[in-house]
Amino acid sequence: MSKVLFRIEDHIAYITLNDPENMNSFDLEMTLELERIWERVRDDKNIWVAVLNGEGKAFCAGANVKSMERGKRTLEESLVVGRHRVGPLSYHVYKPIIVAVHKYVLGGAFAFVVESDICIASEDTMFGLPESKVNMPTMFASAIGHFFPHSLASEMMYTGKFITAQRAYEAGLCSRVVPRERLMEEATEMAKSICENGPLANWASKQLYYRGRGVDYDRYLEDLDELATPVINCQDSIEAKQAFIEKRKPRWTAVLDTEE
Repeated sequence: MSKVLFRIEDHIAYITLNDPENMNSFDLEMTLELERIWERVRDDKNIWVAVLNGEGKAFCAGANVKSMERGKRTLEESLVVGRHRVGPLSYHVYKPIIVAVHKYVLGGAFAFVVESDICIASEDTMFGLPESKVNMPTMFASAIGHFFPHSLASEMMYTGKFITAQRAYEAGLCSRVVPRERLMEEATEMAKSICENGPLANWASKQLYYRGRGVDYDRYLEDLDELATPVINCQDSIEAKQAFIEKRKPRWTAVLDTEE
């Protein structure tokens, strides 16, 4: 049985963590499946947005402690599962990603949340960083500060205690909190609304967003010329303006003129 389910529908890739008996905690097998899927999402022009969720009673309980080696480990071995990563940014996926979470988002599962673009949480979701309970440092501690205030991040890392979906919403980690039964419906509606807009523009905007962190203005202008100018000049941009004039929805090709 596959530990990650994958399907494409109307330009939306649905990715489902599928090891409910272990609360979708990831081991090497699941990580390798995710690696192939993220590469597919990155390279398939028919995929415009992705929705990630978890099967069963919890979204993801982090790394599978039972599968971890005991004793000495190198830094490379400690970074999730060897050189393999579960999150999409490691595979340069610059397409919008929605993560729909429920019940538990623990430890390494934060990689899915902080490396996605939009997090929608069910009302029963609990977020936690319990690594210190098994004497593991929080490997992505430097990234947590981008999403949580210092005091809250420190409380979560050092105590291992959980916070509610409402508190995560107030801190800005998730953009919506919805009833459990409406979680995937809400995520799908969000994905469809993204698909109504120019895919090439969205992909370029995401890449500019991540490239622009910490760079100087001259470098930003270089990135802008590399990523934005081809989109501005492509056929989809001409189509979008014509559709606006004709008061209809654009017909996207998601193809740069240089690819034709």
